[in-house]
Amino acid sequence: MAIVLSRRWKRNPERLLRLWDMESPVRSSREESCFLRRLNDAPDNVLGDFCLVMGGFTDAFFGRAYAVMADLPALLGPDFDLYYREYDEISSARRLLRRYGVLSRRVVLIGHSWGASSLARDVIPACRSAFVDALVTLDPVGVRGPLFLPNVRRWLNVYIPYDKAAWSRENNIARLGRPWEFVRQASFNRIPSHLRHADARGMFREFGEGFIRLAMLERKAAEREKRQERQERQRGE
Repeated sequence: MAIVLSRRWKRNPERLLRLWDMESPVRSSREESCFLRRLNDAPDNVLGDFCLVMGGFTDAFFGRAYAVMADLPALLGPDFDLYYREYDEISSARRLLRRYGVLSRRVVLIGHSWGASSLARDVIPACRSAFVDALVTLDPVGVRGPLFLPNVRRWLNVYIPYDKAAWSRENNIARLGRPWEFVRQASFNRIPSHLRHADARGMFREFGEGFIRLAMLERKAAEREKRQERQERQRGE
């Protein structure tokens, strides 16, 4: 059952909440559980593509990763269902990814700090049948290191080199949390122009937006190729 630390954030797609006559934002873990049950029982054609943003340790109060949500409708378009969860909502995130993953929808996952390591360590490896088109980790932090993720097509890791970063409060908290920094398992590693751990939205705008656009174009090209192959097989038969 989800534990809602902040009632300010909109955690579930407004379209689905309106469809099911539910309030937004969610006000209790009971309402959250009700939403998840409705999601499980919904016809497959009601659900769109899937995007999940996962916030870090203090995101319930400061909304560092949540700020990225404001940029996603214009970036992804109306076909995506947008979700937000916090770093410790592992069970809920797995449930969402499995629900959409079985539908072969486009899947985009974005995490910041501890939320990024939760996605890469605890959520994706537990949902091996769910194919992820794009994973964006924004300065991931965690005691356990990264894994290889064979069900992720493209992985962008944006990280801060802490030997060069300022000794600010937010950066020092990240240092204590054990930042991953360069991740060799990722497809791409990038260093932001501003070395501030708290600037999740800035990191995303600098690198994440372009990366996701390219990942979606790649997915579209792969789907077109598959359609052409099917058509050629049918003509051959």
